[in-house]
Amino acid sequence: MALAFAINGLVYANWTSRLPRLQEVYGIDNGQTGFVLTCLAVGGLIAMPLAGVLIVRYGSRGLAIASTLLFIVAVPLMAYMPGYYALLAVVPLVGVSTGVMDVAMNAQAVEVEQRWGSPITSSFHACFSAGMFLGAGTAAGFISLGYDVGPHLVTISLVTCLLSAYALRHFLRDGASPEESASGRKFGTAIILLGMASLCTMIGEGSMADWTPLYMTRVTGSAEYLAPLGQAAFSGAMLVGRGVGDRVRARSGSRAVIVGGAGIALTGVLLAIVFPVAWVAITGFGLVGLGLSNVVPVLFSEASRIPGLRAGVGISSVSTIGYSAFLFGPPLIGFVADYQNALLPEGMALFPGIAGLRVGLGVVALLMAALIFLGTFFLRVSD
Repeated sequence: MALAFAINGLVYANWTSRLPRLQEVYGIDNGQTGFVLTCLAVGGLIAMPLAGVLIVRYGSRGLAIASTLLFIVAVPLMAYMPGYYALLAVVPLVGVSTGVMDVAMNAQAVEVEQRWGSPITSSFHACFSAGMFLGAGTAAGFISLGYDVGPHLVTISLVTCLLSAYALRHFLRDGASPEESASGRKFGTAIILLGMASLCTMIGEGSMADWTPLYMTRVTGSAEYLAPLGQAAFSGAMLVGRGVGDRVRARSGSRAVIVGGAGIALTGVLLAIVFPVAWVAITGFGLVGLGLSNVVPVLFSEASRIPGLRAGVGISSVSTIGYSAFLFGPPLIGFVADYQNALLPEGMALFPGIAGLRVGLGVVALLMAALIFLGTFFLRVSD
């Protein structure tokens, strides 16, 4: 199970690290890149609710295996499309596989936690972060060796297919849960609030994963081989934070993890925006990763404890809301980055051209402030 989470992060980081090169291959700007990510979001948003229903009826094992393999095979296709519109046609396939995989793997993690008898959800999310950290470093290596995006992603796909052959056969055989499918309210106030907090968090996570390579090259002026380092700092800090997350939560409580983490993330993204220098941006992205590292595992844990709602239904509902944001949030950054000048009166443009990414990341800063507000005044947590 831990290896499967790591594979997910490794593949994701490798393809998002090559976004600058994919822009060159297809001759697209930030707004068009945002639309590519929107198509990915559409695939995920269609797949996630269906995945939740199928998991309740048939269990998560089969869906987790099929979606993981589809994701691994689909990612390299993005480098070999004949043009931009063909790319838009294949990207929803990646979105469908990502959406189903995220829901199914988290359902497997909940099943493991229940059998284990103690909280270990943060550990699985740490493995995803470890995969992203390794993936960003791997991407930097491929770029420095002169590999183009196509051979790079094909190589990653072949390696992860071999790793998956070992990992996926150890998934748990969980059956249908008719009691959960017959459960009552799925979207009560507690679910909505936890879902909103998850939405804010995962837009932040998704934006860091997708846009930091472009921010490094286009805004800070870093060389392409340094572009993955911002992403590596983010995922590496998440790995460190999740490694100690269970102990921090036991000592400080869930509310402190949510509010304090959002505060650290807000500080980090403001550093990157206000001081667009490579080492400052890398430091800022690392603070965002550290701050957000344990928020989602805490939110999922709280969702499993909602009175009158079975744990599986609560987690499924919150994760669906949150992961939908993980998919549609990053495109929002691209659109804001490219079109922020058009929304202002003539002569009042904040940043020209690609530097509009600084304004785009301002969306993440606003969401971190909203998360602090939610966690302080509205979320009901177990402590």
